[in-house]
Amino acid sequence: MIKKTALTLVALLSLTAFGFAQKTPLVLTVDMGQLYNDYWKAQEAQAKFNASVENAQQEIQAMIEEGMSMATDLQGMQEKISNPALTDASKQEIATEAQSKANLIRQKEAEVNNFRQQTDRTLQQRRQSIINLHLSEIREVVVEVAKEKGADLVLNTNGLAVVYFDESFDVTKDVLTKLNANKPQE
Repeated sequence: MIKKTALTLVALLSLTAFGFAQKTPLVLTVDMGQLYNDYWKAQEAQAKFNASVENAQQEIQAMIEEGMSMATDLQGMQEKISNPALTDASKQEIATEAQSKANLIRQKEAEVNNFRQQTDRTLQQRRQSIINLHLSEIREVVVEVAKEKGADLVLNTNGLAVVYFDESFDVTKDVLTKLNANKPQE
């Protein structure tokens, strides 16, 4: 029994000594969301993206208004057809024209829907490309700052991955300073 206790004690002391001999990892934290939101290149890209979205919405609105104008014209033609003073030949001519206008309206609706879908896909792809580009740039600077500080690990505090962290480990301001170092003066 004493032999077992002594062996256990020696094993524990060996493990403890081994644990103290190893380097304690340096863990840093960073808020990737804040970095992205405050990074001047990401802000400029977002502003340009927002302008593109606005332009697309204006185009879609113009197409819708054109379709509504065509629908108003069609409604006027349908009202003319019900006029008892018109001859049957005139009514038939207006009905043919109304049918043509109705076909144009359906084509316009399909055109608007196709344009909207294509624009949404294109804008979504563009947005994802912008995000990926800037996150890649941010990650490179995070790695650079982490190496300068001798870090072994950097955790993203923006999300559920970190429950507790010592704020003195947060290098968000250092990374943001480096990211915005070459920001053009306004």
